[in-house]
Amino acid sequence: MSIRTKRCEEEQQSSFQDQISTHKRQYDSIKLSPNQNQCQRLYNHRYTYRQPFQTTSNYHYYPPNTRQVLANHGYILTNCAKLGYGRYSKIAIKIIDTRKVTQEYKCKFLPREIHVWKRLSHSNLVALLGVFEEAGKVYLPMELAEKGDLLTFVQQNGAQSESRAQSWMKQLLSAVYYLHMRSIAHRDLKLENILLFADNFIKIADFGFCREIQNGDLSRTFCGSKSYSAPEILLGQEYIPFKADIWSLGVVAFVLVTNRMPYDECVVSNTVIVEAQRKRTYCYSRKLQLSQICQSTIDTMMTFDYRTRPDIQQVMNLPWFRLPIIPPRRKESEFSCTTL
Repeated sequence: MSIRTKRCEEEQQSSFQDQISTHKRQYDSIKLSPNQNQCQRLYNHRYTYRQPFQTTSNYHYYPPNTRQVLANHGYILTNCAKLGYGRYSKIAIKIIDTRKVTQEYKCKFLPREIHVWKRLSHSNLVALLGVFEEAGKVYLPMELAEKGDLLTFVQQNGAQSESRAQSWMKQLLSAVYYLHMRSIAHRDLKLENILLFADNFIKIADFGFCREIQNGDLSRTFCGSKSYSAPEILLGQEYIPFKADIWSLGVVAFVLVTNRMPYDECVVSNTVIVEAQRKRTYCYSRKLQLSQICQSTIDTMMTFDYRTRPDIQQVMNLPWFRLPIIPPRRKESEFSCTTL
């Protein structure tokens, strides 16, 4: 290793440590309410980088050093059966081992995620409760979604009614509108990153690919999942992140009401997927036939040409989101294919 390369890595490490320390000081300065100070915070839920949420109540699953780090910061990891005094609130913690991630993620995406996430405050965005770093690991305490993510819910329960899908989509639009009005693009909207809470309340999580867009900047980074990616991203073109978010929302809506992806996830070639996107050769298939207004709304969000694809304000004014949806009669399995 050359002296210059070593010095560069040391400077990046120093910069990363400075950013984490700054974020920690900002959270340490926040005054907690009396109830929060009185609570012992229970950590029984772990979220590892880029993986779905996994719940565990096995105290011995976590190494002693991890339990000690959490205890040092006021988070107690224990079996629920042992709880018997005081007040508790369950949380989730995202743990990133900076020794096992790429240098780009460590020095670019992680600091950006923390910088953006700590400034967000919306009822449909998972709240970041703090940030601390020890022994090469960054800990991000956050709200716990005990009902899991929407992907698991749809896989277990099948296609959702239009009324429920509309309710969830309105919540998503509210959150995305909040982000876009602050010049923030999520860039990784998908069912796995939408968490379900009580009373059909949902929140967007995982801000690892979020980016603040200044003066109409275009993005060049391939972000998110291929199945939810807009055609301009798959083609390797520069793209408008806000318009890419709209496409992803259209895919989310499609999956909610059909329990299937609009395109074959097994296709390796991006050009094949893009050609399917261009021709819109996907089918609406389910026992409860979709209304034309629902199909039209999804088609509009998944407009192939990003220049004519609506922005978030235009999407919120689409008829499906402004008018109450009356669920149609239940019928036998029907297919309504769209090929434009």
